Amino acid sequence: MPHKRAAFGESHLMPQSTLLARARHWLGSLPAACVVALVSVSYAVSYAVMIFGASGDALLQAGLPLMFVTSVLCLLVICFTSSLPFMLGGADSNSVGLLSLMVGGISATMQRAQLSPAEILATVTIAITLSSLLVGLALMALGALRRGNLVLFVPFPVVGGFLAGTGYLLWSGAFTVLTGHPLGLDALRTGIDLHWQELLPVAIVVIGMLGLPGRKFDHPLALPVSLALASAAFYGALAASGLSLAQARALGWMFAPLSLGHVQLPVQVSWSLVHWDILWRHYGELLALIAVTTLAILLNATGVSLATRREVDFNRELRSAGLANMLSGCFGGVVGCHSLSRTLLNYRFGSRDRVATLLAAVLCLVCALFFIPLLGYFPKPVLAGLLIGLGGGLLNEWLVRSRRLARGDYFLIVLIVAVVACYGFVTGVALGVVVACVLFVLDYGRVSCVKMEFTGATLHSKLERGAAAHAELKQLGQRVFGMRLQGFLFFGSANQIVHRVREQLQSPRQFIIIDFRHVQGLDASTSQSFVKLAQVCEQYKVTLILTGIADPIRRPIARAAFSGTAPREFADLDLALEWVEDRLLEQAMRNESRDALHSSLAEHFDAREMASLMARMEKVEMAAGTLLFRKGDAGDSMYFIDEGLVSISLPLEGGGRMRLRSFGSATIVGEMALYRGQRRTADVVTDRPTLAWQLTLASLRQLEQDDPATALRLHAYVVKVIASRLESTNEAYRLAY
Repeated sequence: MPHKRAAFGESHLMPQSTLLARARHWLGSLPAACVVALVSVSYAVSYAVMIFGASGDALLQAGLPLMFVTSVLCLLVICFTSSLPFMLGGADSNSVGLLSLMVGGISATMQRAQLSPAEILATVTIAITLSSLLVGLALMALGALRRGNLVLFVPFPVVGGFLAGTGYLLWSGAFTVLTGHPLGLDALRTGIDLHWQELLPVAIVVIGMLGLPGRKFDHPLALPVSLALASAAFYGALAASGLSLAQARALGWMFAPLSLGHVQLPVQVSWSLVHWDILWRHYGELLALIAVTTLAILLNATGVSLATRREVDFNRELRSAGLANMLSGCFGGVVGCHSLSRTLLNYRFGSRDRVATLLAAVLCLVCALFFIPLLGYFPKPVLAGLLIGLGGGLLNEWLVRSRRLARGDYFLIVLIVAVVACYGFVTGVALGVVVACVLFVLDYGRVSCVKMEFTGATLHSKLERGAAAHAELKQLGQRVFGMRLQGFLFFGSANQIVHRVREQLQSPRQFIIIDFRHVQGLDASTSQSFVKLAQVCEQYKVTLILTGIADPIRRPIARAAFSGTAPREFADLDLALEWVEDRLLEQAMRNESRDALHSSLAEHFDAREMASLMARMEKVEMAAGTLLFRKGDAGDSMYFIDEGLVSISLPLEGGGRMRLRSFGSATIVGEMALYRGQRRTADVVTDRPTLAWQLTLASLRQLEQDDPATALRLHAYVVKVIASRLESTNEAYRLAY
């Protein structure tokens, strides 16, 4: 019974201790949540000013609460669906730059048309909603199809250019916040007339974010402290100057009083007030938002993964951000995504779970519901400093520190930023993609598409021939020149091939072999280059041979119109080499005696030794298709091929065979298993009627006992044959690698 009472007491104590532990954990996460909420609120206000501030106070009054919608929903959804529990989300500087262009363009167009503020507000609200919904759907689709890696194929200089262009847009937004005018040559004079009361808080925030020369402030509290100090400095400057809050608002240094009364959700919009034709003109920004947001998610998730050494599921992050944007769009929120800076800030405070994120979302919601009027006292120069710090970080990374990149890549980054500044973000990025493609083609054109070059003297077919034929091919092999191609062929690389063949035809050549086994594809213009190559070969009376052509590559070549003799084609390089060798040896084979094996052996054995060896071998005549021995058979004999052809092959699953090597007259086969005392490792089948001489293991042992001198000559002969094969194999590997 005492034991039971103790157990009963423990069952009541455990929940209390668990609750206390949870309470302590939540309280311990509160500082991180407060800092994250402060930074999120600061970003939300600064981004709202950048997107809506230039279009008038009415849009800012309606748009500021929507930024809090984005912050709260992104924090909650990404918190519960991300592969990392401490991941944070919210509006991102890259998408905000595009949104500011879109909203500013829509507002300016409608103001020039003298449309009412209600129509402007309705059109902008629907534009924001549609952008969030479309981005959300695209991200969900990419994540569901597991195609998040597609955006990684965007050229690196284009990524750097659009990030640096985003930095410029943030600086442009900061200039507008400070002066009320868009950044431009005509407005630079206004920027010079800024008062010290504005510049002081800007400088404090920028120093807190970017640091000083030789000193960077990496502490997680650096940004919150700099925001607080900048706000205090602003109010101190007002007091020192004797300016009131009303005068500061009149000078544009502070917001007009804010409230939730101007919020307009998408469901409250009157569709008759929406100008769809104006929205359609800005489809480019909508498409760019999808690409920019996807890229930002992958880049930020990669940065978090590297900094925290945690594995990240990129497709899951895309689905997470997609769901957050779809929910945000339903409530009129702007496009949001994962935040690298806020996530690392949360991580450095020790957060490893979702508690701090949940608390930060609650604090942001409370601020949106009850404290938005207090944001009217938030100094605009502090927000401008925040935008300058964000933009300065991007410009420093991609315009200053990226100077170590290749000259062409750095030039492309600078070009994109210049075009973004002069003609707009979408035009700059689009031009960057086009220029990157052109540079890629030029660079790829300088990369050799030739994997290997060879002649008939250095690379032979898998058909092993006698010593005399081998020596003959060594002499005649220079009449053959071949290239094994690789990669993707286009007009630039194909012209390289034609130029190289022209150079080779300055020497006496009879056959040109082009192997396509390692070619992944070719464009339409390449086929015309091979027509030109065929014409060149015909001019020099050389036979052009194409090998290893897959069906997708054969089709464009087949469509080409060969005016003269079409190239000869073989299924693989080995068959082409065998055919060429046969043509080269035709004259020599006609003059060669019928007894090729006897002639070959006579070079190594005298008449007595020859008679002793032949007396111990058995003559074997076989029809085509005869199985000489099978894989797994005992290695108890070897064969001297007198006439015909046999091949070593392996059976394939489909019923076919893969040829490893072939042996013609005056060669030997089966000696490896015999000398090593092991079983056969492959099948040997006759390809044509064959005459051979069989030497069994028992006969070899008898020869060693009865005639040691002849047996020693035989061993030396076999070693020489094996060494010759090894030499040919080494040469083939040397050419390949």
